Amino acid sequence: MGKNILQHLFSGYLKLLKKTVAIEWQEIQFVTGNQVFGFWHEDSFLMNLVLEELSGKTSPVDVIVTADTRGDYIEHMLQACGGHALRVPDGFAAFGALKKILQDSYEQTRSIAVALDGPLGPRHEPKKLAFYLAEQAQESFMGISVSYHGCLRLFWRWDHYAIPLPFSKVIVAVHDYGEVNKKQIPDLPTRAEVSECGILLKGA
Repeated sequence: MGKNILQHLFSGYLKLLKKTVAIEWQEIQFVTGNQVFGFWHEDSFLMNLVLEELSGKTSPVDVIVTADTRGDYIEHMLQACGGHALRVPDGFAAFGALKKILQDSYEQTRSIAVALDGPLGPRHEPKKLAFYLAEQAQESFMGISVSYHGCLRLFWRWDHYAIPLPFSKVIVAVHDYGEVNKKQIPDLPTRAEVSECGILLKGA
């Protein structure tokens, strides 16, 4: 009962944000075909809207989500935005699921999105999963970073989870890093960068 109520609250809030939040895109470089998108776990809430936009401009985007109860809430929000979750268990059981994900990526025109420091941190320390998937599939890695001009931030969580406020503005940067590998992880910004008068300034 409580789970259903929370899911409806999250979905309703997403619908409100969809109507009221202004998304400003920076550095966006769209290419056709499959790609691997990486984002920071703290931006997971907004990613529902961002990935919906990306799906309409490139190929449909599937999001790798934990197989535990936390993943149920995430999957429900993704579905509310027309997205699709790929449930991956923890530990050794993940290898079989990831193998299937890679096989499907060869056969279908679909991109994959991964929380770089998920599922449980440490914050802003990227795991190798996204880069491994990009390397194995020989697809471009696209890094996503976000700056908020109004959000509720949950500082007691390990990721400082951000929930955008209605009628606020967010800046989303999507940068194409090309082909990468898990042994040479690129330097990834934690915030979108705002260009002003030819000088790059850190976003809020």
